[in-house]
Amino acid sequence: MSDVLTALRVLSTITAIIAALSPAPDFWRIYKNRSTGTVSILPVVTMFCNCYMWIMYAHLVNNFLPQFVICTVGMFTSVAFGAFYYHWSNDHRHIHQIYNVAFKVLAVYTLYYALGTSGVTNQSNDHVETTLGILSSVVNLALDASPLETMKEVVQTKDASTIPIILSTSFLVNAAVWVAYAIADNNIFLLVPNAIGMILCTIQVTLYLMYRPKQTSTHMNDKEEVQVVDFRQRPGTRGLYASVDHVDSMDNEHNNNSTDVLPFL
Repeated sequence: MSDVLTALRVLSTITAIIAALSPAPDFWRIYKNRSTGTVSILPVVTMFCNCYMWIMYAHLVNNFLPQFVICTVGMFTSVAFGAFYYHWSNDHRHIHQIYNVAFKVLAVYTLYYALGTSGVTNQSNDHVETTLGILSSVVNLALDASPLETMKEVVQTKDASTIPIILSTSFLVNAAVWVAYAIADNNIFLLVPNAIGMILCTIQVTLYLMYRPKQTSTHMNDKEEVQVVDFRQRPGTRGLYASVDHVDSMDNEHNNNSTDVLPFL
């Protein structure tokens, strides 16, 4: 069993790091479009809260690997993604509201951690560990459920473009590995939230497969040439001449390269 547990620790570490990096494709699209578009900040914020809480829990139960290490990585990536999102978002008020709720939740958790571990609450270490495990599990479920924020819209519009499928898929695989690890380690606080998380992530992937994003109109290629024709009459003549401007489209910026004046009539 020890060899199996070691292998699952390594595998869970790998899948958790992949899950922590899974928002990257969506944020690359934000960078290219210079807009957050349909991408939500909620999964990134809940990822930070989840990692913060599990770091505290891992420190309490002396679980350095894999919990402490991978949650530290997750905290750093979520901070980076959050700052990136804030930079390109036009709705800072909404982001502030989400940040405010997250801050209050983490403040309460940290306060209880400090009071519980110092003996102020008159609880045993096992009782404090149990309470922190339950609180961390609740936030873990919030993280897995966060991509379902737009589920109602997806069903109504029959368009799953708002579901971050890469993130949802990586969360599904990660939850499955953690379920196996929790069973091997006999850890109920890891088993229950990740088992429910598997169900939530399965719902997300199923919705995406049912309502695949609709194809949008294609944009011009970076090197696509466009001809702008302007009909005009040359002074002193009766005929019309066509002025043809050759325009290269690159990042939606038009640059006139040349102009040809051709006899039309």
